[in-house]
Amino acid sequence: MNTIQGEPKSWKREPMVWLLIAIPLSAVIMGVVMMTLAIQSYSGLVVDDYYKKGKQINRVIARDKFAYELGLAAGINFARDGMVEVRFDPEVRFVPGDRIELSLVHATKPGLDQTLLLDKIDTYLLTGKLDLQGEGRWNLYLQTPDWRLTGSLQHPQKSVAQLLPNYTPD
Repeated sequence: MNTIQGEPKSWKREPMVWLLIAIPLSAVIMGVVMMTLAIQSYSGLVVDDYYKKGKQINRVIARDKFAYELGLAAGINFARDGMVEVRFDPEVRFVPGDRIELSLVHATKPGLDQTLLLDKIDTYLLTGKLDLQGEGRWNLYLQTPDWRLTGSLQHPQKSVAQLLPNYTPD
């Protein structure tokens, strides 16, 4: 269709108009999408009471140091049936208590965190039953009020981890 020189085209047929509309419109749409994702996937990674957490750091360091001085080390195995076995190194000559706490902290989803009390079966063997929910990296803490061992596990790819003191001497 021929247009007469000087007769303007309709704005709907101008590609530059649509480009000028598309840029801000896409920004608004992406803003709504990002806001929706932020509201729906709250991860809760920010700690509410920084001061209280800061005071606990020295206590944690002292427990790690004590575990290092004792020479503690343990291996942990997560069986498919939900059984958890923690075996201490028998060369250390350390006899663990009758019940020890195992904390499993998910790296990104605090709602999946779990705590389990392990019962002593043998001199160096502790067991318990746990249904480990969720995939990803889990931080493991085997602890008593006096000492603490740490490790990590990539679930479900791995089912065995090493627990060691998180301390290096100066």
